[in-house]
Amino acid sequence: MKQALHISWIAVRELIYERVFHLLFSFIGLALILSILLGQLTYGEQTKLTIDFMLGSAHIAMILFSIFMGISLFQRELQMGSISMLLSKPVSRTSFLAGKYLGQILVQLGVMLAITGIIILSLLRFEGVQYIPILQALLLMFFESCIVTAITYFFSVNSGSITTALSSFVMFVIGHYSFSSSHSKSLSSKPGTEIILSLVPNLEIFNLKTFASYGVTTSNLEIILSMSYALICIVMFLVAAALTFHRKDILT
Repeated sequence: MKQALHISWIAVRELIYERVFHLLFSFIGLALILSILLGQLTYGEQTKLTIDFMLGSAHIAMILFSIFMGISLFQRELQMGSISMLLSKPVSRTSFLAGKYLGQILVQLGVMLAITGIIILSLLRFEGVQYIPILQALLLMFFESCIVTAITYFFSVNSGSITTALSSFVMFVIGHYSFSSSHSKSLSSKPGTEIILSLVPNLEIFNLKTFASYGVTTSNLEIILSMSYALICIVMFLVAAALTFHRKDILT
């Protein structure tokens, strides 16, 4: 555990100095400001549309951060061969994987979630909106991004950077598209799709953007159940990644 925490602290410092991190953070800042302008340009329900744009921008930024930062943290170690030097010390592969994941999650929690939430609530402070639905939507976005990060680590262990990015993004799209109310029935009736859908986490249950835009508060029980489901998915993909990582040949 101590080894994983030390690696996570190193991962936090690596992420903070990453150029992609600063680009994504700049993107979300510009997107949030643009959301205010787009909401003001519409006729009627300006506040609702502003919240939609803001939460949508935050959602995209978190998912992009999960995928590209996960690839950057893990794939760079494998490609440069620096991981072999680290593993030559009394550091297990599981500790290395868990430390990298924990470090990225801490950055997502402390920067992407906390600062994004503060910015959104600050921009909406004069709009008279209810804060609880927005905070609930951001919280479940964070847990969804944690699942996507675990999926990214699983693919990073087994494939290259491009394949990992495409596979993680496809899993994200399927996790929303196939479980949405308008497509779930049509897809479940097709042969072979049940097996595929059983391997893909249901990410649509973390989508509270519509509820937040209308000011509808979700019950605490549903929030807890969604968080519990997220933890199960995270553990499942991280365990699968650790098992395959133990059997992977690492170039020195």
